[in-house]
Amino acid sequence: MNMNIKLIGIPERIIEGAIHEGLAKTKTDAITLGLLELDHKYKLLEKLEDEEDIREADRIMAEVKSGKQKLHSQKEFEKQTGIKL
Repeated sequence: MNMNIKLIGIPERIIEGAIHEGLAKTKTDAITLGLLELDHKYKLLEKLEDEEDIREADRIMAEVKSGKQKLHSQKEFEKQTGIKL
């Protein structure tokens, strides 16, 4: 994703500080590090992935209810695949 942003004041000084301290080589690197830290603190990607998993589970259950997919018991699964759980 390409974007232009204008940072002034404290955010600008933080980016300059990250470059000066050698934490980042470029402004883009500094912003990327900040975004990664934001995700680390708030688990944003994890929440998005959980929401995607819930939507997928809902879709599959709708297909089961409509007869497009079938659920198998553990015994049926083991018999069909030869894999013991």
